[in-house]
Amino acid sequence: MGDICDMNDLERFMRCPEGKEALGEIRKMLIGRKITEVEFTNEIHCIGTSLHFDDNEVFVLFQPSLDVGVVRMEFGEVIEREYYVDFPERKPSKEEPSCT
Repeated sequence: MGDICDMNDLERFMRCPEGKEALGEIRKMLIGRKITEVEFTNEIHCIGTSLHFDDNEVFVLFQPSLDVGVVRMEFGEVIEREYYVDFPERKPSKEEPSCT
């Protein structure tokens, strides 16, 4: 969770004329555009999403659901499985069942 000060500053930005203008420019860039391709990139702390438009422009966005912490929480077992694909020598060996 973010800090309340960050949240308050973003609210202030969104309500001020300069913030509304900046966000309006982004809105203009997106409304009515045709997305021709979507690409995902590893941005170290998250997965970035690039929207490719029919005029060859690209718009990059970051979604909280693709933050590395969220991905680890939701797909931890999958990440561990893929880790052992990269490093099979590190995979713990299965113990032989004991006969007691």
